[in-house]
Amino acid sequence: MKSIKIPSLITSVVQNAFSGLEGMEFTLLDSCPHCGGEIRYHDNRKKRFATIIADGKKKIINVLVTRYYCKACGRLCYAMSPFYPNTKFGSPVIDLCMTLARVHPFNHSARILQEMGVVVDRGTIRNFFSRDIPEVSYAKIYDLPIPLSIFYLSDLSSKRRQSRLVTQEDVLRVCGFPAGKKPAQE
Repeated sequence: MKSIKIPSLITSVVQNAFSGLEGMEFTLLDSCPHCGGEIRYHDNRKKRFATIIADGKKKIINVLVTRYYCKACGRLCYAMSPFYPNTKFGSPVIDLCMTLARVHPFNHSARILQEMGVVVDRGTIRNFFSRDIPEVSYAKIYDLPIPLSIFYLSDLSSKRRQSRLVTQEDVLRVCGFPAGKKPAQE
């Protein structure tokens, strides 16, 4: 199998973007997205945002997403978070998979991701194509399409590591989820 060489700059940006969200909490939700009813806190859920290879070992990057209970309709609702509906990876991970797979076969895209230190198999990438996931803006860096959300998220992650305030609204905005737009529920 022919080796794929990914420039270290791209790998660093991607790894920084994902790892910088470790432990971030998402709590924003004003009302029930189903009926508009009043909500109350229910619990927090740990959700896998990404799986990366760091120091030769798999590392799961988790975020916390608050769930609320609707007093009117009785449904559980998730706070706004950077996840597409019914997916188990953060939206920037899926954006990266999709932009690569639009120009490379699924198996080659999975190998490129592996060289970047991102763990997503070809079957999962293929499954993303059966979902209603929007195309995103990207830049070609070293002839690889990298979603702009990755660059923006990497910048926010660097600020967060420097103990500068990074809000959940900032993360949602750079991931393409405008404030106030309610995500579909899981």
